[in-house]
Amino acid sequence: MERKITIEEHVLYKEDYQMKMLKANSLERFLKVGGRGMNGSSYYDYDVSGKLSLKAMYARAKLQTEDIRLLLAQLGNAIRETEKYLLDKDCILLEPEYIFFEEGSFYFCYYPPAQQDIWEAFHVLTEYLVKVADYQDQECVRLVFLLHKETMEENYSLEKLIEVCQEEAEEEDKGNPKNRQKNMFPDMPVDKQEDLFDDKKEESTGFRYDTKEHDWISEQEMGSSIMRETDNLWSPVKRFLNKHKKAKWGEWDGLHIEEEEL
Repeated sequence: MERKITIEEHVLYKEDYQMKMLKANSLERFLKVGGRGMNGSSYYDYDVSGKLSLKAMYARAKLQTEDIRLLLAQLGNAIRETEKYLLDKDCILLEPEYIFFEEGSFYFCYYPPAQQDIWEAFHVLTEYLVKVADYQDQECVRLVFLLHKETMEENYSLEKLIEVCQEEAEEEDKGNPKNRQKNMFPDMPVDKQEDLFDDKKEESTGFRYDTKEHDWISEQEMGSSIMRETDNLWSPVKRFLNKHKKAKWGEWDGLHIEEEEL
């Protein structure tokens, strides 16, 4: 059964080049959309058959490292598609209710009347990701908070942020003992190879914080009533940050979360 969502805009409908481009081409990362006008308003209908919104997904589950990396990679693909077809990337909706998932792929709504800045929209999305992250997944916690921090920088590059995240994921895959051992010891039985690399796991995948230099959580708590009021949210993060650090993303000093963001 076909299922649609509709976004209404209280302006007269005008089919511009964006809608013509969307109809004439099959964009891989975007939902199929149709536009129409009625009673002085514009309606944009998106086919979401068989798909689940990000908001619905994480109302019942927690965000994992693999999920956020896939989301970032496919958002990057969506941005490149807008450039290819001369569309405005600011028209990509990044609210959780307008991002959909089906069979290992994320899909986005392209909304021609959108009046937003995609950099600001992505920053708001990172606030949502912080809330739905699985705090038992240490890499996920590190990634969502660092994304949030980076998007607070003035004139940050969304494309560069996605690129760096993908490069980091590729480096971690290369450093994974199960991936490295195939090339290093091709004639050794797999179980023997795994035993050989057991002692190297922390060396290849783990990082430690210098708590004397990087205990920014303690500094925030000393002078911030907001942090005290939201202790339940930050407690898992404190425990995580006291144990792990990845210096590649830069320092954590100066990260502030406003009360309404939590």
